[in-house]
Amino acid sequence: MPTLPDIGRNGLVNSVRRLSGLNNPGYRDVDSSADFIAGMVANLEADSNGNPVLTVGNATDTALIGIFFCHKTTSFYRPITDEAQTFGTSPNSSTVVYLSHANVKSSSYKVTDGDSTTYTETTDYTVNTTNGTVTRTSTGSIGSTDTIYVTYSYQDPDLTGIDQTLGSGMAATLEDAGEIATLVYDTSVAYTLMGSLYCNASGYLTSTNGGGSVVGKVTKVPTSSDPELRYKLSL
Repeated sequence: MPTLPDIGRNGLVNSVRRLSGLNNPGYRDVDSSADFIAGMVANLEADSNGNPVLTVGNATDTALIGIFFCHKTTSFYRPITDEAQTFGTSPNSSTVVYLSHANVKSSSYKVTDGDSTTYTETTDYTVNTTNGTVTRTSTGSIGSTDTIYVTYSYQDPDLTGIDQTLGSGMAATLEDAGEIATLVYDTSVAYTLMGSLYCNASGYLTSTNGGGSVVGKVTKVPTSSDPELRYKLSL
């Protein structure tokens, strides 16, 4: 069973670190329905009264303002790294494998062969996040007896989330220019040095352009031995 992340000296779970520069403007009002963790992308929108509030960014937003530097969650997710599952070995079938945990967090998973190949979702496999299953496609690269290695996060039913906006109704962000290191990003895609970063539909950093603003440039590519992503923020 993986352990919980360490709590840093700033009181935040160590999912994002400020390496250089950056402006922390203090606090901004946050949408009461927003759900996020430090390291996700923040967007600034008008509420029903026309007042500016922080929301979670998405793939098409062009009003992205920075990176959340605090947590506001209703659930707690635990990370699993390289869980091995073999097709055709009970309780798995030749087409479906059952992960050890259900309620998988969207955009948190990556499927590999344990070596150099990262499989592509929809082309090679699909995921049922509710049930925690991975189904190989009939025309993909995964064979009926192959072993896959799945990295993902799952909702722990025994733990509640962390809300650092209670009382104030405000959230802290990192904004402007500077370098950040983070463990919070879309793990299903590849990253390249100085490649552009965007926000995906779930509010996570990604290398896939969904039509929204560029968030920054990669300064360190994550690896299996050192999964930290570093980037130059440009918001």
